[in-house]
Amino acid sequence: MPETLAAVVTGASRGLGLAVAKALLRDGSKVALVSRDPARLEAARRELEPLGEILAAPADVSDETAVRGAFAKVLERFGRLDMLVNAAGLALVRKAADTGLDEWRRVMDVNATGTFLTCREAVRHMAAAKVRGKIVNIASVSAETGAPMASAYSASKAAVLGLTRSLARELAGLGINVNAVCPGAMETDMFLKDTLGPLCETFKSDRETLLKHTLAAIPLKRLLSPDEVAELVVFLLSDKAGGITGQSYNICCGFDIH
Repeated sequence: MPETLAAVVTGASRGLGLAVAKALLRDGSKVALVSRDPARLEAARRELEPLGEILAAPADVSDETAVRGAFAKVLERFGRLDMLVNAAGLALVRKAADTGLDEWRRVMDVNATGTFLTCREAVRHMAAAKVRGKIVNIASVSAETGAPMASAYSASKAAVLGLTRSLARELAGLGINVNAVCPGAMETDMFLKDTLGPLCETFKSDRETLLKHTLAAIPLKRLLSPDEVAELVVFLLSDKAGGITGQSYNICCGFDIH
């Protein structure tokens, strides 16, 4: 009987991270949920507990000590680490000229540095245990297309793509696959609240009007669901994707069509 695989999912208390955690649990994996919000993390733990073996590990991914502590808990509880999904992210809607250095640094700290820190920790454990692991980093279609009023966010996600490709080359000899998924606009709090909300204030508009303009720019005329993006992530974590590494996959309802 095959051993049960173990995964770490960051940003797992809501949105895409929560959807990925659900999908992995339904596939029979053990899942460690990482989030910086203890209250949301506990709510996610209670929601997912009936689906399988889980561990809640509170941590800010931009904090090196916290990341090390979270991974130590995972290894103590599960005894192994086979998969990492970096879904933790921070949005910022601000014109470049109005973006403060502290705001820029915070977005970079969470989106780029946080991804580096968790990848580094996962790779150390995978390499030591000679695990042919899988890593999927959540970037954004904005990393390739750019997004107005989101220079810090777009730049941080472009950094994730560069990190993904470099790690894929570096780790191929160890049998560790590293890929990225680049979603477009999703039905998540990050888009509906953290992005549309500030845009409504900036342009003195209502949410429905801005959402209508957003959908008009998307060929399929809809937002993504976190569950459908999670399916792509889980595929890249599976043995079926064993020959795929160093790649980034846009899933954006056609937004990036040239």
